[in-house]
Amino acid sequence: LEGASLSRHHSFLVEYEPGADLGLDMHSDDSDVTFNICLGKEFSGAGLVFCGQMGSGDHRKMQLKYEHKKGYCVVHLGRHRHGADDIV
Repeated sequence: LEGASLSRHHSFLVEYEPGADLGLDMHSDDSDVTFNICLGKEFSGAGLVFCGQMGSGDHRKMQLKYEHKKGYCVVHLGRHRHGADDIV
């Protein structure tokens, strides 16, 4: 059963702001589970875009776009391809 136990953890932080990180290309994570959390800067754009899971026939097809909300967390499988649109 995937995610039944956690043997280790690591973190990856992206700070979306003009002149720094503006977006994040489509990718999958080297993790069982990923937490995407909006920590609260005011911005527009940077929608969290999901495609299919790596290894599936639709892994390049856009399936969902989530607009971040301050204080909310999106939890998904690490192998679920995702990225972030550029902030504006």
